[in-house]
Amino acid sequence: KRVRADPKLANGFNAFGLSQGNNIIRGYIAKYNDPPVRSFLSICGINAGVAAFPHCSPKTPVVGIVCEVLTEVLGDLAYNPLVQSILFQANYFRDPTKTNSTPYLRHSELAKWNGETGEDMSAHKANWAKTQRFVWVMGTEDTMVWPREGEHWAAPTDKYPKDLSALPMKQTRWYTEDTFGLRTAEEAGKNFFETFKGEHIRFTEAELQQWLFKHFVF
Repeated sequence: KRVRADPKLANGFNAFGLSQGNNIIRGYIAKYNDPPVRSFLSICGINAGVAAFPHCSPKTPVVGIVCEVLTEVLGDLAYNPLVQSILFQANYFRDPTKTNSTPYLRHSELAKWNGETGEDMSAHKANWAKTQRFVWVMGTEDTMVWPREGEHWAAPTDKYPKDLSALPMKQTRWYTEDTFGLRTAEEAGKNFFETFKGEHIRFTEAELQQWLFKHFVF
């Protein structure tokens, strides 16, 4: 309502988000996008979800084992409808071992946005198509988000936890089946990918200015 009520935004606007703040923008695009986001700059976004708690990569010796147990114990709670309604962080937790489970598919907000539930996604796709440019920025040394490649729409493989590699965007189900419009955007030349060397959102002011100028002023 605030966005629609602002006359300065009536003809559309650019938006950029940091970390979990990107899901607010993504949610707006998916559900409304009226007035439309013209260009969306996602920096270290958890748009594809996270498969582990912060700094809890299963690739890390010892710590990874502890984190795996922690994820198994607390992960079930993430898909409780009450938890989903009050804890924003639970909305983007995507346990690779539970993506076919009823609680995840029925209650996860991320599952709905990703088009994993089998629901009609035509409205979401139409809204996604209103945005002219998507810029996905990944920190190459990010340990807050796992897998960090998820900032570029990658995801854990079906062989997790035996295989801890990340499935590239174009091999994910949400891309191959174009569940919410990601592939359509890619084929239309709307997706752009950037990286910076550093930890989670630890980019420089010069890098930010470069992205803004390159993708917002074109």
